[in-house]
Amino acid sequence: MVMSGFARSRQAAALGVALAACSSCSHPAAKLADAPQAAPVAQPRPVLPAEFGAIVPPPRAADGGYQTINHGIDAKQMIWHVRAALNVAAIGCRSEADAALVPAYNALLKQQKVALAGADAAVKADFHRRLGSGWQTAHDAYMTQLYNFFAQPAAKARFCAAADMVAPQAAAVPAGGFETFAQTALPQLEAPFIASFRAVDDYRLALAQWTAEQNGAPRTELAATAPVSRPRLSYAAMPALLAWQPDAATRIASR
Repeated sequence: MVMSGFARSRQAAALGVALAACSSCSHPAAKLADAPQAAPVAQPRPVLPAEFGAIVPPPRAADGGYQTINHGIDAKQMIWHVRAALNVAAIGCRSEADAALVPAYNALLKQQKVALAGADAAVKADFHRRLGSGWQTAHDAYMTQLYNFFAQPAAKARFCAAADMVAPQAAAVPAGGFETFAQTALPQLEAPFIASFRAVDDYRLALAQWTAEQNGAPRTELAATAPVSRPRLSYAAMPALLAWQPDAATRIASR
């Protein structure tokens, strides 16, 4: 169809109006580019729970575990550590929830008498072979550290809860099975303390990261540069463990 001159003039005028209107519009991309960027949210300084303030985690062993007084011991030694842990629990865990601990501990001493006597004979023989006549002083120092480990206040509530479960089981272990039982019971009794060590180490790592970021450093993995913990107690050599022998003082009267 042939368009008249008048029609062509009207079409051109309409196109000009449309172009003028479009030229006043902002492109969506331009709006996004010009939008102000949100300020980064400042991360709060990591906080260590007050009950963990006095904890100094032991160093890590080659296998990744903490080098606690329970690390790397043999099956007979595990029996003594379970006994020591439950002894501490029977003395120190005194809430209503812990009412069964003392009877269970006394039952353990009675029901597992053979296992305890056998472990006692084994550790005494090894101790005398290694340390000779000077065993008593070494034994006293080691046992103090062993009891202190299970008496750490920061983990008390969780430790008592673990002891509440382990003690009745320990007393009910069939004859000949206590050595095997101790190998699973000891990690359960130690777990609350391991958790507290990890909490402190996690805090130290988070604090190191936070401090680096405050100083403008990029967020990086700081595991290799995190503070290296050192044990507060100088743990006695493992042979000192072997000096322990039960006596009348280990029995706790029932409430």
